[in-house]
Amino acid sequence: MTPRIARRERRREASREEIVDAARRVLLRRGIVSTTLDAVAEEVGLTKAAIYYYFPSKDALLFELIFGIYARNAQAVHDGVERAADGPAALRAVIRETLKGYAPNLDDFRLAFLHNQVAVAGGVTIAAEQFERIRPLNDLAYSGAAAKLAEDWKAAPGRADVDPRLMTFLANMAAVGLLTMKGMVEHVGDPLRYSDDELVEGLSRIFEAAARP
Repeated sequence: MTPRIARRERRREASREEIVDAARRVLLRRGIVSTTLDAVAEEVGLTKAAIYYYFPSKDALLFELIFGIYARNAQAVHDGVERAADGPAALRAVIRETLKGYAPNLDDFRLAFLHNQVAVAGGVTIAAEQFERIRPLNDLAYSGAAAKLAEDWKAAPGRADVDPRLMTFLANMAAVGLLTMKGMVEHVGDPLRYSDDELVEGLSRIFEAAARP
């Protein structure tokens, strides 16, 4: 790649990121149904035609926003699991990194997990080729912990007797449930009784106990 082409690609990627950031701001202000390409174009200071140059539809644009959130979380979980000494510690890492990644910015969590659920109409439609991009993120987040559990259980299975991949997925979903509760009480200004550290510790102990022989 020539320097000129490389510069052009960097400018193009920067423009894509600016559009995605603008879509995030509009989505948080207006909700998913009222977020339009016209509104995003106005927010970022481009024409609608310029938006179409980068994204063929509203669904494609919003998918990129959601995909970026998923990707950052999956990488953080993967990195935490890589540092874990064994399967139970890997489950703790899944829970800890999921909470640590989303709790300081629950807006990202809402965008990734909740907007499609609450939209009466106009939710993001994910095409088959986009699901193909998401699946490797699931592997990135889950395969490390599943492999560590499977290795541990060669000598003796965990007392829960649950498939390693399923157990990793359930640990992640339990953390998602905690984040859902945090979002609910934050909205009404009534914090949870327990701190984030206490929630992570309690949930981690449950999964660790289930993972040990």
